[in-house]
Amino acid sequence: MKAGQFFKEHSYDMVKMFLNQFATGLFGFVLTLTFTKIGNSLLRTLCSVFAVLFYLFLLYYMTWEIGYRDRGRVHSGEKPENLFRGTLISLCANLINFVIAIIICIGNFATIPTLASIAVQGSFWLEGMFSGILTNQIFGSPMNSYWLTYFILPLPAIATCTVAYILGYKDKKFTPLFNPMIPKSDRDEKKKYWKK
Repeated sequence: MKAGQFFKEHSYDMVKMFLNQFATGLFGFVLTLTFTKIGNSLLRTLCSVFAVLFYLFLLYYMTWEIGYRDRGRVHSGEKPENLFRGTLISLCANLINFVIAIIICIGNFATIPTLASIAVQGSFWLEGMFSGILTNQIFGSPMNSYWLTYFILPLPAIATCTVAYILGYKDKKFTPLFNPMIPKSDRDEKKKYWKK
């Protein structure tokens, strides 16, 4: 599949993933601020973990449906098989996160604190679901003070989308939540009528 066709077909999915991330990031950031003001670090971390899991669940559900939808189209010959299509969609949706990570890295190594600070603020809005976890210390400093952290943050989303797409494509589900939405036909309604 050509790049232009891929973007045309999956641009809606990428935008939806980005909006899910922004909404969940904002939700996680507000929770972190609340529990930081209260001064309860355990609740702050637990709420952040909940926000991350909720975000990954949204991605899983969405990407599973994309994989299931592609299953039929691949089998009918409409599009080629690519089990890493979920990975590619997620990578594109997370491009801005990697751009932020690169800016933070440049700001740290080129000693431009203003540049790094602006990028970190942008990260709080987009990756706010992680903010409660990142305030915890590792090696004597908060995790959000290490530039490498910002390259790692998009990886759970990419891994989740990879697994979800493959499972959707293979029609494997863990719960009844992932039953595909198939529209009812007139035939189903007629059967109900004649049974009465």
